[in-house]
Amino acid sequence: MPATYRVLPQLNIVLVLFRGDITVDQNVETLLRYRSDPLFDGGQHTLLDVMDCTFPEGFFAETARLANRLRSYHEARDPRARSSIFAPGKVNYGICKLYRDAVQAKMPYPVDVFRDPESALRYLDLDPADRRVRGLLGQVTQGFASN
Repeated sequence: MPATYRVLPQLNIVLVLFRGDITVDQNVETLLRYRSDPLFDGGQHTLLDVMDCTFPEGFFAETARLANRLRSYHEARDPRARSSIFAPGKVNYGICKLYRDAVQAKMPYPVDVFRDPESALRYLDLDPADRRVRGLLGQVTQGFASN
């Protein structure tokens, strides 16, 4: 599955991985699955890794639809919870920055996009030197517990 998530309550985050070709519908379905997960907590930060995914042509044009379809997810989040997007590649970084700029006013919580994993982790108050945190970003999905 190209979109997976894993709740890590001990770190107060949900790690979302996008791999391969990812569609708007897969994005929505994954976040809504997390929203209905018993481990969901609106105060958890979101760490989104888009390192190895490809967004379809027209993805940016779909951002308004994406934000509207995720309204219940956004409303359930605590305004103090942050979302950090790790997008090291030039194209995905650009798409994610455009997405952030387009939907930021509609989200009750801060979102930012980073090209390096350390900055993406620090934005969520995670220490990249912490053994529980090392390797969260850039993981391959093989052998990774997904939902």
